[in-house]
Order: sequence, then structure tokens, then C-alpha cells
Amino acid sequence: MAVMYAFAFKVVHIREAMVRPVHRVVFAALLLVCGLAGLPATQASAASGHLVATWSASSDRLPTAIGDQTIRMVVRTTIGGTGLRIRLSNVYGRKAVTFKSAFVGLQAYGAELESATNQLVTFNKKRSIRLQPGQAVWSDPVMKKVAPSQNLTISLYVPGYHAEVTGHERAYATTFLSDPGNHAGDETAGPFTYTSTQWYFVDRVAVTTSKKVRSVVALGDSLTDGAGQNTDANRRWTDYLYQRMSGLPAAKRMSVINAGIAGNQVLRWGTGPSALSRYYRDVLSQPGVKTVVIFEGVNDISKGGLTSAAPLINAYKKMIKLAHAKKLRVLGATLTPFSGYSSWTPERERVRQQVNKWIRTSKAFDGVLDFDRAVRDPEFPEQLLGSYDHGDHLHLSDAGRRKLAYTVRLSQVL
Repeated sequence: MAVMYAFAFKVVHIREAMVRPVHRVVFAALLLVCGLAGLPATQASAASGHLVATWSASSDRLPTAIGDQTIRMVVRTTIGGTGLRIRLSNVYGRKAVTFKSAFVGLQAYGAELESATNQLVTFNKKRSIRLQPGQAVWSDPVMKKVAPSQNLTISLYVPGYHAEVTGHERAYATTFLSDPGNHAGDETAGPFTYTSTQWYFVDRVAVTTSKKVRSVVALGDSLTDGAGQNTDANRRWTDYLYQRMSGLPAAKRMSVINAGIAGNQVLRWGTGPSALSRYYRDVLSQPGVKTVVIFEGVNDISKGGLTSAAPLINAYKKMIKLAHAKKLRVLGATLTPFSGYSSWTPERERVRQQVNKWIRTSKAFDGVLDFDRAVRDPEFPEQLLGSYDHGDHLHLSDAGRRKLAYTVRLSQVL
């Protein structure tokens, strides 16, 4: 095992997105056996704790151009800890990317940092790292102590021109882009004259904390990704769930990791890789994971040609089996209503009802989160209750996303 972990600290290839469909589950199982999740070597020998994800964003290929500029992103931690690490990913890149300079600091306002908080990030004690397509790498530890619910800034200088990059499309957070040049170490906002609402290259942040502290990871689509919230609001249902977690004694708190991609489907590739194909990378390989929530499938029904629940049920069974192989707890969330949405039909409603009946009654999951019952209109259960509807009859309002979080019994995830 020492040899395996020594390898894992180095740049690792993460190519499940490129594996042929018939081999994806086998590939994931091989990684589970070998333990090659890209975790730092020091996790194996940490005497006082272990590495746990405190933030993550599921990746896709973005049609975005980055050219000889510095990217400053803001991410919000859940749990706190020591020895913060970031993971950079070029898993969907078409060519190699060099990260010439990387810094992590604390946000003051906008692109401006709190004074004297910006710290250099190294990779195997080197200031820069070059990643080939399909590769990802963890940084060395930085920041001795990180607080819960802390806005971190991650600044990356990327020389050269890249027409398509690995990242997360709908961050619902402001990212700052500089004029040409390396401004990663600058704590002022001056060089950052452009903004976007995407995250680039960073897909994971982790801290070392007590071995009793673990994480819950929510796999989903736009309903998990946060559609309907204002930019920088941090009002995803997973954010509300962590707010509840933060009221627990420190020893019982869990990090809450969002693995949503807006438009994503369980079975088909389209907006991002299918949930089934990205399940290992985005969920099972998260450091410190204990509980998995599967809340996805409405896009397969509303956009696809499913005539029965069977394909979705079979996919859920595969994901449950893979999670149980790692001794993880798996919760199934019922699919919320979408009557009134442009793609709704009575036939698709019947499939949704079939899926929900199986989730509720099959006992295949270790627990059920009845999100459908929580937000539907009692008088017209095929549609959302008006106060929970963002306006398009599919996506949830702030109140609706908060309702999902408060539907979860904390004892189900702890």
C-alpha cells in the first residue's frame, strides 16, 4: 500500500470520462480496489486525523477561452480544519495546461483579499505544475487553519491560450479574470477587470480534520447545482443542509459536498458526463465520504425517451452496489414534480411515479428522502407547490431548496 499511496500523491490520470461505456463500471471498480483516487500520500500516515473534502465542483468541458491571464475564484468551505489542499484538474482538456502560479487566500470583498492572507500553493514543493489531458493533482498543504463557512480565493495564473477548459459551468458565484499576466499573488482587485460565473480547473478542496469527521456527497442535476438562486447567494439545498449541520457539536458535524451538474442525466451524456459514468470521480473518490445522496433522474424522464422506470432503476442499483462496496451509506431522494414545465407529458409523469414508488418501497437504499412529498402541491401532486416553484414549474425557489434541506433527518446522514 505504501507504493500505491506514493504514486497517488503524484499527478494522476483520471480518464473514466474517456472510457468506453461497457468498461466504465469495471474501471471504477478497479480504482476502488487499487485505491488510486489521487489522494495525497500523507493522508495514509496522518496520526491525528484524515483528509476530508470541504468543497467540490463536478467538472465538464467548457467552451471558454483562457489566455495568458490570472483566474481568481471564490469557493466556500463547509467544515474547517488544517493543512488545506486544492486539487487542479485537466480531465477534459484537449491539450496540456501549465499552472505557473497558484495562491490561496481569504476573500475580503469581490476580488480583493484580506491583507496578508494570500499564500503560495506548491505541488510536490514546486511552484508550478503542468497537467496533460486527463490528469489531476493535489497540492501540498497550505494554510495552517481553515474556518468553517469561509470564503476562500483560489488564484491561478495560466500562461498560453486554451480554447476549451475543464471547469464547472454554473457556479452561481463570481469568478474574476485579470488582464494579461501573472497576478495570482496580488491581494488587490485592480488587475481583475473581467468576471464570469464559472469555476475553472479547481474541482476539490480538502482539509485535515478529526477521523470522526466525514462528508455527505449529493449527486444531482440543476436542482442540486443550485438553479434559481442569485449569484454568490450560497442557497443550494446542500448549503442549507450544511447550515443545519453547523448547529451540531463539532465532533458530529459533516462536510456537505455538492456534486450537481445542471442539465445532467443519469444515463446519457450531454450536459456533462452521465451521472453513472462520473459517479466514481465525483462521489466515491471524495476524501472522507461516508454518505451518498442520489437525487437525479428527472432530466432522463423530461428530456429522454424512457417508457418505463427500469433503466433508471437499474442505474440506481449499480450506484448502490458500488457505494456499498466501499461501505458507504446511500440515500435515495424521490424525484420532484414538473407538471407545467414545457416537456411534461402524462406519459413522463407515469414514469416519474414509477421511479418514486421504487425508491420509496424497494428498500434498496439505506434510507429515503421524500423530496417529492416535501415540495409538491397537496391538491395537485403532479406539480410543485406555488411557494416552492421558482417560476418554470421545475426548478425550486429559495424556499423550495431550503425545504429539501429540512426534509433530511440529520440522523439519516450522520
